[in-house]
Amino acid sequence: MDGPPARRRGVDLRHRTGPRPGRCHPQAPDPRRGRRVILSEFDPERAEGRIVLRPNQSWTWRANTLLVGTLMAVSGSIATVYAYHGMWLILPFTFIEMSFLLACLYYCVRRTHLQEVLTFSPEHLLFERGIGQPEERRRFERFYARFFVRPPRHAWYRKRIALRCRGEELEIGGFLTGDERDDLVAVLKDMIDRLDQLAPGAGVQAARQ
Repeated sequence: MDGPPARRRGVDLRHRTGPRPGRCHPQAPDPRRGRRVILSEFDPERAEGRIVLRPNQSWTWRANTLLVGTLMAVSGSIATVYAYHGMWLILPFTFIEMSFLLACLYYCVRRTHLQEVLTFSPEHLLFERGIGQPEERRRFERFYARFFVRPPRHAWYRKRIALRCRGEELEIGGFLTGDERDDLVAVLKDMIDRLDQLAPGAGVQAARQ
């Protein structure tokens, strides 16, 4: 889009690349991804909407546990054989190696449980981020909030989706892939269109009940 976008009441979405033609609806589940990384719901009676973002989990916790158990069994067997032949110094190094592997695996698996939640209401936009519970919470005035899509600086990088309000900018969906970010742009546009289609008086009244 070359020209300035039309100003809307509430959150506005400015982007340079729209959804690809022929793509599935962003809210439709994709069986190839294992689980839906973008969840969207809208309640017209309460004039509220919510978008939940989650990283893709390629492996389950059971699969990760099986992998670590196999590696520990192989490394432990090799270390035991060497220790039996007198090279017992390999045992502490094997323990350090397995401990480091477990720490890295725990960190990676924990990061896949990160969630970002965007809650839209007639007057405010609430952003929450955390693992298990909100660890970061920010509330913005919806009238002054804007979404922007930053083009990548290099072909190897991904575009950035940012939320800006009164000079403050916050990146959302940083863990999403390129295609998933295109889906997020479409979901945000759909959410904003639904909020804009509501009668202004009905939306404010529903928020005060």
